[in-house]
Amino acid sequence: MEMRKKETREVNTMETKKVIGDLVINGNGSTAGGTFAKVRLNGNGKVHGDVECEDFETNGSSKIEGNVTATKAVINGSSKFVGDVTTGNFLINGSAAIDGELAFEKLEVKGASKVTKGVRGEKLVVEGLLKAGGDCEVEEAFFQGSFTIDGLLNADKIEVSLHGRSYAKEIGGETISVRKGSTTLGLDKLFKVLSRELTVDVIEGDVIELEYTKAKVVRGNTIKIGLGCDIDLVEYKDQLQTNKSANVGESRKMD
Repeated sequence: MEMRKKETREVNTMETKKVIGDLVINGNGSTAGGTFAKVRLNGNGKVHGDVECEDFETNGSSKIEGNVTATKAVINGSSKFVGDVTTGNFLINGSAAIDGELAFEKLEVKGASKVTKGVRGEKLVVEGLLKAGGDCEVEEAFFQGSFTIDGLLNADKIEVSLHGRSYAKEIGGETISVRKGSTTLGLDKLFKVLSRELTVDVIEGDVIELEYTKAKVVRGNTIKIGLGCDIDLVEYKDQLQTNKSANVGESRKMD
């Protein structure tokens, strides 16, 4: 079966440029951008212009009005980026709002993140909330929480543990698993969960296992439709298993 393939893209971080030292703001302060070894924004810091550095960390509330390129980035608190963000390892412990595109090697979201445009990288781990205004293209994606992706979620491997409502316009990958999340993790209290469900227009993959998913079309080689699913059309090539309690409008075996 012909599958949609994502582009292979590399995440470029620091280029060889003149480093002018470290940038540190403690308390309230603002400064121009530049190329640094380390950036530390502690308190209420604002940077006007592009920033390039090896190590980027914010603690408190910060705003960067420009593009950020870093080998490593950590957000503790609340940060707003007016521009694109390109990192190697990116850890979000609080909240991050990115008015642009986000590229990374590994992204861990343990709070809330909002990206107005596309998200791309190698490994994505979400233990909170992710909102993306464009496509999300990664090698591996692991969700324990909630997400809203206005475009395509595309990865070789996708594992979703539902806590709250999640949405993607389309999902494509080799192996796709969607299950109801465990209540023992305490994430349901964080999201004030009323229901746990994934809503998506189209899911396409090689091996697909779904629970509590509402979709118009599910298409793949081997498909398992489990508890809480409401699917308009299932198209499968090799094997289809459907839970008796699931609602499937129509199923077709493809040649």
